[in-house]
Amino acid sequence: MSTADLRQHPLDIVTACRAADLRILRLTFAALKKYVPLRRLYVITAQSNFQRCRRALGEEVVLIDEDTFIPGMTLDALRQLQLPGFPRGAGWYFQQLLKFQFAFTEPGEEFYLIWDADTIPLRPLEFFDERGAMLFTTADEEHAPYFETYRHLLGEEPNREFSFISQHIIVRKSILREMLEKIETRFPGEENWAWKIMRHLEGAGTNLFSEYEMYGHYVKNHYPEQAVYRQLPWLRHGSRAVGGAPSPLDLERLGQEYAFAAFESSQRFLRTCLRWLRAKFQR
Repeated sequence: MSTADLRQHPLDIVTACRAADLRILRLTFAALKKYVPLRRLYVITAQSNFQRCRRALGEEVVLIDEDTFIPGMTLDALRQLQLPGFPRGAGWYFQQLLKFQFAFTEPGEEFYLIWDADTIPLRPLEFFDERGAMLFTTADEEHAPYFETYRHLLGEEPNREFSFISQHIIVRKSILREMLEKIETRFPGEENWAWKIMRHLEGAGTNLFSEYEMYGHYVKNHYPEQAVYRQLPWLRHGSRAVGGAPSPLDLERLGQEYAFAAFESSQRFLRTCLRWLRAKFQR
């Protein structure tokens, strides 16, 4: 495939989804079809959510059972680890590992796009430049434990200049597999890379690992010629801006200013509660 072809090459898009995010993911899916060169959407979720996913998203999407996707790892097993914030916080780590596991599937496709389920694209987006280099969207977030984890798992400096936590990231499977294989070989034992990541997290905080920072900084360190870094205007607190789940008019208005917006479920729930309380006490 020529480098020019990569710019419009349809991408597999991978997301991990809770039932709480389905209302937004339905809007996300429609917008991805409109604004991103989409080959197929893969939704990784609990099997108990499959029926609801089908009703919300239709037959076009591919559903993946989260508890059978990573060999030897289930959410219940992960919850047994003694880590800060567990067992409740285990799902947050699990969904990150699940998105990494996709690097071992679909051998005919070298690239895929990780996209957060609660994030809606608002205008056309490309993920390769004219040379075929991957386009990485940068952010300002700086959470020190993520970089301590990078140093510990890979034995090298992340050389942070910016963050990669921007609700999506383009993945070259061969590079991600290489990174995970390095982690697997650095630590003794028969367990796979996913368990070795989780068993070697250090620190007292509840957020010790970021799939975006790990992979993004690995590419930046080892394959700089394959990466271009860009800044895009995007909105982290979309629910706060529109007062809940967005309407078509909200999305059109936000698209005049932003390339994409996140609508986190915890914020949506809070706004709904506030609206209910206002209505109750204003009677």
